[in-house]
Amino acid sequence: MAPSDAAGPAPPPDDIAARFGLAHRFRRAAVLAVSGPDRESFLQGQLTQDVRGLRPGDARPAAGLTPKGKLLYAGWLVAEPERLLLVLPGQEAASILAHLARYAAFQQAAVHDLTPERLLLGLYGPGAAALAAPAETARLPAEREIAGGLLAPADRRDALESALRAAGSVPISRATAEVLRVEAGRPRFGTDADATNLVDEVGLGDAVSSTKGCYVGQEVVARLRTYGRVSRRLVGFRFPNGGVAPGARFADPEKPAHELARVTSVVSSPRLGSIGLGMASRDVPDGHVLATDGGAAAVVTPLPFS
Repeated sequence: MAPSDAAGPAPPPDDIAARFGLAHRFRRAAVLAVSGPDRESFLQGQLTQDVRGLRPGDARPAAGLTPKGKLLYAGWLVAEPERLLLVLPGQEAASILAHLARYAAFQQAAVHDLTPERLLLGLYGPGAAALAAPAETARLPAEREIAGGLLAPADRRDALESALRAAGSVPISRATAEVLRVEAGRPRFGTDADATNLVDEVGLGDAVSSTKGCYVGQEVVARLRTYGRVSRRLVGFRFPNGGVAPGARFADPEKPAHELARVTSVVSSPRLGSIGLGMASRDVPDGHVLATDGGAAAVVTPLPFS
């Protein structure tokens, strides 16, 4: 169902560059290094992704779970010659470092915080693949609206910015980055996903290997995939009347104490008007119109938006 409110003004230049040219944005991220002879086996038991067979420069999506299958962190596993890196966009290093260090103490593995020593750059647009990256820079695969990423030593920032200027890349504002993220349906940890979520509730299935051995939380993931399904899921919302803010809740008219959906992110898209992300009950179908007593309305929409 198309939104009834008209789309906003013409897209800004950085939005156009992100869709049709080349654009970039430095991203906040925690970067942890795992070293030692047991680094692979240690992370094999911690992560949802298969750690084996990574060659230097390879990257795979991965997540860490609690024993109950709840999400602790999500990002990229990147291989270097003598260590493995966890690159976790939008997250802080301290709590994750402490969590991993407790388990690493029983193996020949050590976990260190490399966050101050690394830069994470998100690239947007069809020109991303042709960008000449500085030396010692690892490339990360595409991630929804982000066409690719670069993980570089912090002291290579000048060289990185020079390469971006030479390629004609346009810096993306926070507002434009947020619009692109919501349109693509990529959840942000701490906003649309947190420690109350199961990995399959928030569309992170690519981070889960279906063939690897045991890892923390695997029993819950496997049981849900084999015998059941999650009770809620990440969805898009279109807001035909506008006026909806993050945190808005939509209750079941027949059971007011039962929450059907909750809004977590809201943006004004130049293409789509007022849209957002949030969690909805598995029983709420795409296209369903939710309403509140105050007149706010939301149309449940599959992701990514089109």
